[in-house]
Amino acid sequence: MKDDEKMTEKTSLRRAARPSYPADTRARAVQDVLAIQNDHPSLWAAVSEVASRVGCAPKTLLEWVQESGLLETVDPVLLSNRKRLAAMSKADLELENQRLRAENDVLRRACLIFARGPAAGGF
Repeated sequence: MKDDEKMTEKTSLRRAARPSYPADTRARAVQDVLAIQNDHPSLWAAVSEVASRVGCAPKTLLEWVQESGLLETVDPVLLSNRKRLAAMSKADLELENQRLRAENDVLRRACLIFARGPAAGGF
């Protein structure tokens, strides 16, 4: 047997050994990842957990999730802020709200001063 024939035989054996998952199994696995994603520190952690249950490689499941188009693309900073706010108590949220209102008031006043220009006492 020639080297080229051996390589072709090995390649076909590798492809045949890769399990094929039914579409409903893939869809269920993707939904499971999306359902538990917020309970994990990263998408990879959620994918790894579900992949172990499904019996596939985490990389494969991650590809399924990305191909599904259902993955919410959120800025990581916004996502971390959401998690922080979700953990805050009502009193903490009210204080945060007051602080943000005060900051907005300062910014609004500064905009008015700069909008007047140098002749009217602005900069």
